[in-house]
Amino acid sequence: MLDKESVERICIDDFALKRRYRYGTVMIDIDTGKIIDMIESREKDDVANWLAEYPHIQVVSRDGSQTYAAAIEKAHPAATQVSDRFHLIKSLTDGAKQHMSKVITANFRIPARVGESGVGGGYWEKPECHGADLPGREHTANTEKKQALVEMVRSLAAQGLSIEAVAREVGICSKTARRYLDADFNPANNWYGNKKPSKLKPYTEKIDAMLVERRKFAEIEAAIRMDGYDGADSTIRMYAARQRRIIKETAAEASANTELIERRWVAKLLYQPIEKVKGITEDQVERAIMEYPVIGILCDIVQSFKELMFARRADALDAWMKSAKRFGIDEIDSFINGISADLDAVKNAIRFEYNNGLAEGSVNKLKLVKRIMYGRCSFGLLRNKILQREFSRNIN
Repeated sequence: MLDKESVERICIDDFALKRRYRYGTVMIDIDTGKIIDMIESREKDDVANWLAEYPHIQVVSRDGSQTYAAAIEKAHPAATQVSDRFHLIKSLTDGAKQHMSKVITANFRIPARVGESGVGGGYWEKPECHGADLPGREHTANTEKKQALVEMVRSLAAQGLSIEAVAREVGICSKTARRYLDADFNPANNWYGNKKPSKLKPYTEKIDAMLVERRKFAEIEAAIRMDGYDGADSTIRMYAARQRRIIKETAAEASANTELIERRWVAKLLYQPIEKVKGITEDQVERAIMEYPVIGILCDIVQSFKELMFARRADALDAWMKSAKRFGIDEIDSFINGISADLDAVKNAIRFEYNNGLAEGSVNKLKLVKRIMYGRCSFGLLRNKILQREFSRNIN
C-alpha cells in the first residue's frame, strides 16, 4: 500500500477517458518513476482536494495548464511548481511556424546567386503588373532588328546588286527594298506611343488591376459595363489577352533570376540546426533571410530561448521577453503573455531538472491499457488495473 506521506516530488498530467468529453488526471512519483494515483477529473477543486491527500508534496511538475497551477496553489501553496520545458519550447516553435506560414507561401522565390538561373518557371504569388516597360523593350528590339535589315539592304545595293537581287537575297519584296533604300526611311514604328481613341481606354486601369487579381473575363466585362462601357466584347478580350501575355512574360523574366525554395525546409530551422536540414543550404538560408527578414527574426527568437533554457539562465528570461516582444509578432506575443501569467513556474523549468517526461510516458502506457480494456473500461477498473500493475512491479 502506498504511503501518501512519503510522496514529495510528483508530476501530473491529464488524459482522455472520452476525448472532448471526459478527462482524468494521473500522478507520477518523480523519484520512482511510477504511477501512484489517478482521479476521474481535471477540474481545479477536484485536483486540489486530491493533491491535499498527499501532505508533504514539495515539487510538482506540470504543463502550462492554469487550472492545474491554481489547484496546486490551493492544495500546497509552498510547493515549487515547474512548467515542462518540452511544452514551452514546442509552444514557441509552433507559434513561430504558424506565423511563418502566414507571411510566406509554401513555395517562394529568392534571388539566385550570380551566375545561376532559377529552377522551374511560373510564379508563386499574384504578380504585380510591372510589365509596363515590356512593350517599350519589344519596340526597341523590333526597331533594332529592322535597322539591321535596312543596313543589309543598303550594303548589298552599294555592291551593285539590283533591287530585285537585293530583295531575293534578303527575303523581302522589291517594294520594301525600295523603301529601305530611301534615305528618309525610319525603322521605328510611327504609331508607337500614339494611342488611338478607344471606348475601352477609360477602363484600362481597372482591367489591369483585375487581371493582376486573376479575375475571370466575365467578371471584368461585368465590372466595366457596370461602370458605363458599351463597346464590343472582342475589344475587351483582345486587350485582356495582350495584358495577360505581358504579365506572364514579365513574371517569366523575373523567375529566370530567382531560385525556388520550399517553406517546409525553412520551417525545419526552427526545430533543427542547418546541418541537419537536408533540403536547404546555408547560402540559401542567407539569401532567404535577405528577402524575408522575418525568417531570421523567428529563428533568432526560438534559438535564443532554447539557449537560455538549456544554459539554466533564468535571470535572462525577462530580457528575452522584452526583446522578442518588440517585433510585434502576434503568435510570439501570445506565447509571452502565456508564460508571463506563469512566470515563476517557467523560471523553475529553467533552474531545475524536473520535467513532465515521466507523465507523458505514463499517459501513453495508460492509454494502451485503456484500449486493451475497450468495452469494459470503467474508471474504477482502469485505476485498479494501473495501480496494481505499478505496485506489483515494486514488489518484484
